[in-house]
Amino acid sequence: MEPLPEEIRRHRLPGTEIKKIGSRYYIQRITSKRLPGSKWPRKVVLGYIGTVTPEGIVPRKTRRIPADAVPRTKEFGATWAVRALSGDILEALRRHFPDDAEWLYALAVLRCVNPSAMRYAGLNFETSFLSVLFPNAKLASQQISRRMKLLGRSRAPMVAFMREFVKEDQWLQIVDGSALLCHSKNIADAQLGYNAHGSRKPQINLLYALSITADGKEFSPVFFKRYPGSIRDVSAFSTFRKEMKARNALVIVDKGFQKAATAEDLEREGLGYIMPLRRTSLEWSRMPLEQPGLSGFSGRFLYAGRIIWWWAQPFGKDATHRYVLYLDETLRHAELARDARNVGGESGAELAAIQKKQLLCGTFAIRTNQMELSAQTLYGLYKMREDVEQLVDAYKVDLGCATTGMHSDETLESCLFVNHLALAMAYRVYNELKKRGMLKKYAVTQTLEQILSKIAVTNVGDGWLLEPAPKACREALSAMGLTLPAAPE
Repeated sequence: MEPLPEEIRRHRLPGTEIKKIGSRYYIQRITSKRLPGSKWPRKVVLGYIGTVTPEGIVPRKTRRIPADAVPRTKEFGATWAVRALSGDILEALRRHFPDDAEWLYALAVLRCVNPSAMRYAGLNFETSFLSVLFPNAKLASQQISRRMKLLGRSRAPMVAFMREFVKEDQWLQIVDGSALLCHSKNIADAQLGYNAHGSRKPQINLLYALSITADGKEFSPVFFKRYPGSIRDVSAFSTFRKEMKARNALVIVDKGFQKAATAEDLEREGLGYIMPLRRTSLEWSRMPLEQPGLSGFSGRFLYAGRIIWWWAQPFGKDATHRYVLYLDETLRHAELARDARNVGGESGAELAAIQKKQLLCGTFAIRTNQMELSAQTLYGLYKMREDVEQLVDAYKVDLGCATTGMHSDETLESCLFVNHLALAMAYRVYNELKKRGMLKKYAVTQTLEQILSKIAVTNVGDGWLLEPAPKACREALSAMGLTLPAAPE
């Protein structure tokens, strides 16, 4: 290394180093640190001081921003829409988290509108009108980390908060919803498990309860609980219901869960359930299918524009469960048409297989211990499973929660609670769009993040003014049943 000239070297200060880069000399603060397993200490650069000239040190130039400087424009539309539909959530948070309600609510709104990593929450907060409404929230990365660690030490207020949204006059559907991959060795629940994607990596199981209105047209996530990744049996459903304190909770079992949780297990735990049966199962009777035409069925109803025939299999006085058979005419015609693609070109074995399964085309059978519910109600409740799958997709894809990067049990619990709040808010928007038949045109996350976020407010020195909203934004708000206020609020 070329030695430093004397006129440069004489300006070196204790704990600093001067380096030549190109034709210039720079001075920086340094220290040394011994790493485990290393024989010699390692140099650590602490910071850049400035340039060095024969005349002395020239400090680096830093951009200075006045402390009272206020950004001229802030996002308003998307966060306002979410706030307009979730005021009761803020009030409930204030009852159960008096010291944390505002930052929790603001963080959840931001997660709903812009589901980016937590480290960007501070930036998103400062560029949003939420920073004006909740000036004490302070969502800088270090502050969030400290607050979430303190919040996650007690689940009791979270449970009390969620129980407020568990209504006795509504059905509660328990969902074996999500397996979150987690590689942190500090989280006890991150255990080897097996999920629907065939992954056997360390994971955390997440159970959810959805509140369903009496007409089945609206639903919302109201309760969650995490379990170790190694638990995949119905004992989790039982403790979940007890913590939720719900009587009319119903487990909608998917076909892939039958191996792990049989109907007998669910009945033994005292859980209500609706379980689909395979077409090849011998549990249910084929009697109505063997009658001429559709004369063997008890009746029919319309579901999503389709004609559904049903037959309730007779059961004894002391029976603990029953079977209901359905036939979807639209599905039956589609399956018959699929089998007719190669008419005349089938082998003998293929023709025999087609003849055997044509009797079952379009059919669907369930087993349930709900002895009083009508066949139409049972069908509607099971079909809500499709909306549940959308919920899981929203949690993992839209909110970016397929994995968790938390490194302690406390921060993980807090993170799951914030995500729960954000998901509940997202489904307020979803239900409004669904109510008006606008789901084909508007998706929740894209509507908030790409359309409504363009509505802004401007600070002109004597207050905040609402900028004119583009036509696309007004139409999106109308699809949600909302109208912008005359002034920011």
